[in-house]
Amino acid sequence: MSPRTHPLAPSDPLEAVWRALADPTRRALLDRLRERPCTTGELTETFPQSRFAVMKHLDVLVAAGLVLVQRAGRERWNHLNPVPLQNMYERWVRPYEGLWAASLLRVRDAVISTSTPPAPAPSPLQRQRHNMTTPTAIPSVPTSAGMLTVSMEIPIAASPTRVWQALTTQVSLWWPRAFLVAADRMQFDAQLGGRLFEQGTDGGGAVWYTVYAIVPGTSIDLVGQLSPAYGGPVQSFLRLVLREHGHVTVLALTDAVIGNVGEGSRASLSAGWRTVFDDGLRAFVEGA
Repeated sequence: MSPRTHPLAPSDPLEAVWRALADPTRRALLDRLRERPCTTGELTETFPQSRFAVMKHLDVLVAAGLVLVQRAGRERWNHLNPVPLQNMYERWVRPYEGLWAASLLRVRDAVISTSTPPAPAPSPLQRQRHNMTTPTAIPSVPTSAGMLTVSMEIPIAASPTRVWQALTTQVSLWWPRAFLVAADRMQFDAQLGGRLFEQGTDGGGAVWYTVYAIVPGTSIDLVGQLSPAYGGPVQSFLRLVLREHGHVTVLALTDAVIGNVGEGSRASLSAGWRTVFDDGLRAFVEGA
């Protein structure tokens, strides 16, 4: 069920997030899901409350869009969706960062006297390059073999047709440049057997994914490999689905990764895809 159609969801999505985070049990559930997806049974065994009470808390988190549910047979798998938290940060934290920074700088200047001018603050692009460790945001530090799954939903204020067009034919216009590793632009041959790849004018490039299933206008499934040079070996199965809901299109993303993953991989992978599809695709479509 979409968080926007859930019966517990208020009209303001951020209001639902505030309400969900107000309860310590729900915050603890999010902390648990931040480690990895869990079945409902696993969660109910972890907490002292009754199964019914834990499921009610999960319903509130689903209503706020903080948890996505996927069913596999008789099991209900719960995945953390970080996008609402990022939206809250953009709405309530980022606008005040300048005020906090200015106050701290005044305190610093009053306490520390130096003749050396302070180094300029890094630009957003520099910060992004610093945080980006590999093409798919998986740490390059050797770890043990494992598997993780990341899921998120990104609402985009446009029709599915427009989002599909931007996703498949205009990728070079919105793909973050800081996430390019071998060339200066990304290209997408969005057909069966096609590739999502970088291509440079000098002949250099890198293949990110190959399309192995596609329903034009609705969904696309891709498989990609990451070599040890970029933090692998890793194999990624990426699924992108567009779902129309009222005046918005929901982009549902699931990335199942197998290989060299370890502590911090989930957070890095989530942050990387959020930058690509929220800061990149959504911002481009809505801005255009």
